[in-house]
Parts: sequence; C-alpha cells; structure tokens
Amino acid sequence: MTYLKTFFGHDIDYNHAVQIFGIHHFYTICVALFAIFGTLRFANTIKEKINENKLKYSLAALLITLEVTYHLHNWSYPRVSLPLHICSFATILNITLLLTDNKRIFNYAFFFGILGGFMALFIPFSYGYTYFNFRYYHFMLMHFLIMAVPLYYYKALHYRVTYKTLIDVYKIIIVVAIMIYLINIPLQTNYWFISTIPPEVQTIFPNWPIYITTFMALVFSTMNLLYYLSHKKFDHCEEIEKVV
Repeated sequence: MTYLKTFFGHDIDYNHAVQIFGIHHFYTICVALFAIFGTLRFANTIKEKINENKLKYSLAALLITLEVTYHLHNWSYPRVSLPLHICSFATILNITLLLTDNKRIFNYAFFFGILGGFMALFIPFSYGYTYFNFRYYHFMLMHFLIMAVPLYYYKALHYRVTYKTLIDVYKIIIVVAIMIYLINIPLQTNYWFISTIPPEVQTIFPNWPIYITTFMALVFSTMNLLYYLSHKKFDHCEEIEKVV
C-alpha cells in the first residue's frame, strides 16, 4: 500500500525530479528522438504487419485513458485541471484523427502533436514528480504518442500539410492563445505557459512581454521548420522515384 500510495500520490521532490540538463532530461530527449526517428523508421512495417484498425482504436483508447488519469490525478492534489494545455489539445486531436482518419484534423494534429510533444520533452515541466511516481512515465508516454501518431499518418498513410494550412493553423493558435490567456486570469492558472514565465526558463526570458513575443515567434519558426523538413524529404523521395 505504501508503494502504491507513493506511485499514485503526490510526493513532490524537485531535487530529484526532471531538471534541465540532468540525467532524466537526457531520457526525455531520447524519448522525443525515438518518437521521431523510430516512427519514421518503422511506420511502414507496422502498417504492413499489424491490423491497422485495431492499432488505431487501441491507441485512441490509451490516449483517452492517459488524458483522463492526468486530470483525475491533478484534481486529487487538489489542483485545477482542465484539458486546456497545448498537449491536451494535441491529445484530443490525435484521438479524433485515429477514430476518423480526417485529413483536416491531421493538419492540426501534425503541428500541435509534433511540436507540442517535442517542446514538452526538450523543456520538461515535471511539477516535482520523480521516477517513483506514475506521472514520470505518464509524461513520457503521452508526449511520445502525440508525436508518433501524426508522424505515422505522415509516413505510412502519406498525409501532408500545405503552407496555407500552416498559416491557417497559426492564426487559430493566436486566437486560442488569447482566449487561454483570458481564461488563466480567473482560474489563476498558466495554461499554454503564456500568463507567467515558467521557472525552468526564467533565466532565458527577463520579462513577460519579451517572453510571450519570443514564444509566439518561436512557435511560428518551428512550424516553418517542420513544414520544410517534411516537404524536403517528401520532395526528395519523389525525385528518386522519377529517376527510377
């Protein structure tokens, strides 16, 4: 019982939780890299050898379970917890994509999932939970999946985004970010990490206006980088096919 209470409880220990440039930060980076390169490497093999519909439904069920347990655990702290973080948006989008194969949903899951998951794993916010707590493993699995699902659709099912889609998604991000900022005020929360500067990056950004401006510029830049990398590789493959 003591072990279970610790594993599912709220024993906060920031000294032993994931810290930037620590050994556990190295683990989260490895998870992010495997989500990218592992999915791209094995996506076609998975499509050929595994019942795809069963896989999609299983992943959707797993994502639903992860999202629900995340909020239940937060409320038990007690901590206000609503599906308003970027990665919660990504999770909902990925669940919908897995159940519908909708290409419009993919457009949003592609950017929210890959970039949201990547940023979370490269700059992890642990809330003080250590590897003795299920939230440590929950964090890695959740963000691995929200990256891997759209990458699977990109690689195995050949879903693609256009640059017009990128602009449309970024416009939606700006509108939703303003709404989230207004919601944060009465709830005294920091969804999307836009109301206050997270402690993990306070030394990088000296004040809030610079932080939020830089944050939104970084989001747009990484969206462009993701678009370029995905289309650069795709175009290269098409050129090889034409030569062959």
